[in-house]
Amino acid sequence: MGADLRYFLALLKINGRAAMSRRAAYLIRGFLGFLTHSVYILVWFVFFAAVPRVGGWGLEHLLLAYGISVAAWGIVASLAYGFRTLPEQIDNGELDVYLTQPRPVLLNVAMGTSKAAGLGEIVFGLGLIGYSASIAGFTLPAAALAVVCAALIFASIALATASLGFWLRDFRGTSEELILNFSILSSRPAPLFTGWMKFMLMTVIPVSFMTHVPIEFIMNHRVDALLATLAGTVFSVAAAYGLFSFGLRRYESGNRFAVRG
Repeated sequence: MGADLRYFLALLKINGRAAMSRRAAYLIRGFLGFLTHSVYILVWFVFFAAVPRVGGWGLEHLLLAYGISVAAWGIVASLAYGFRTLPEQIDNGELDVYLTQPRPVLLNVAMGTSKAAGLGEIVFGLGLIGYSASIAGFTLPAAALAVVCAALIFASIALATASLGFWLRDFRGTSEELILNFSILSSRPAPLFTGWMKFMLMTVIPVSFMTHVPIEFIMNHRVDALLATLAGTVFSVAAAYGLFSFGLRRYESGNRFAVRG
């Protein structure tokens, strides 16, 4: 465990240096991401100015949900961008090199591919959370816990979605589209989802545990919502890891390294 932690920190340092070597692109991408989300969020200000409440949700709820969702996206883009490129790595046989290394394959997949992305989303998301806190008066430590859980769940969703590439070829574009749409769902007001859609967002696509459920804890101090968020996080991580491991065994049995050996 200690060796894996040191390896993680080494990869984090390498990716940080890579980002700084392209600091102009990193900062420009961050600024454009910040600007894009700023323009988009103005729509919700206009919406809630006309309709103050939607099923009990007000502007402060939406800002908090959007902030958590965007910050989680930024964290995953910064620390686990490789999950999004996993289908392409599978198609190109790029996992072969990881299978010959003593380090965890999943860690190499997550951090073996880096991109100057995520800064604008993290800054914008945290800013929205802070602004929402100034309106609603909730504590920031509770929101920080929600961001950590949301990042783990979103990383799990990205990994599980991308792992379908073990069975479906040329899946990179479809995977990216699905991951984007799942992120969008997490930033929408919870009262919009009822019936079968609410069930789907708490089981098959557990984005409700990213925002909708933890907001009940943050805003209304519901301990049951906190426990549900933690349980949803553990379930999401375990399910995604199980799907990836199952797909990896299929890959190992027929990859180019095994065939040549």
